[in-house]
Amino acid sequence: MSCSLRGRARAQTITDAASEGFAAGRVVGICALWALIHSVLASKQVKDLTCRMAGSRYRDGLYRFTFNAQSVVLLFWAAWRFARLPDRELYHVRPPWSWLFRASQAASLGLLLSGVRVMGTLDFAGIKSLRDLLTGKDVRPAPEAQGPPIGAGDEVVREGAFRLTRHPGNLGALGFFLFLPRMTANRAVLLVLVALYVVLGSMHEEYRLRAAYGAAYERYRGAVPFLIPCRPRR
Repeated sequence: MSCSLRGRARAQTITDAASEGFAAGRVVGICALWALIHSVLASKQVKDLTCRMAGSRYRDGLYRFTFNAQSVVLLFWAAWRFARLPDRELYHVRPPWSWLFRASQAASLGLLLSGVRVMGTLDFAGIKSLRDLLTGKDVRPAPEAQGPPIGAGDEVVREGAFRLTRHPGNLGALGFFLFLPRMTANRAVLLVLVALYVVLGSMHEEYRLRAAYGAAYERYRGAVPFLIPCRPRR
């Protein structure tokens, strides 16, 4: 009887471990699919193809709004799939220490939203270009990369979160996941993937911004840190 119970317990342990491993693999699969679609649709090649097929006016008027809409739909799909996966808790920070984690998450979201405000909320969402298209106004060409705009004197605008980091949106997203007060095995895998995507995505965005802004962005790079805020450079 005892041997049978030990055998069942051992089998259950193996089953649980296999289930957790399979869940981690599915987390990677879900994130990889989302990242692939997001990156392909954001690429210059797809934007140029859209321009050739629909014309520059419709590309500039519809692309950003449509891109954001599909990103939100895919994000909800990924969250739904993620929530249905088997998981196990790694740690759970309780009050009052959890309040510090929640405050850090709020600060991370504030950093992200500050960057969006500098870029222009309606411009970032694609609402302004869509409105201009529908009302028959001239549609301003969409920027080749998402970052701080060029201001007076052909210099990159250093306002809000863009004074602290060159990629506040990516850093804000990473901070939100990093400071989750309850961490599970699946969330830990997700955190590693988000960190990887944030670093690689920011490096790719740097390449596009340097190509778009040239010397102005090089001066900005010399004054503001890449990702993690630190003491101002001289």
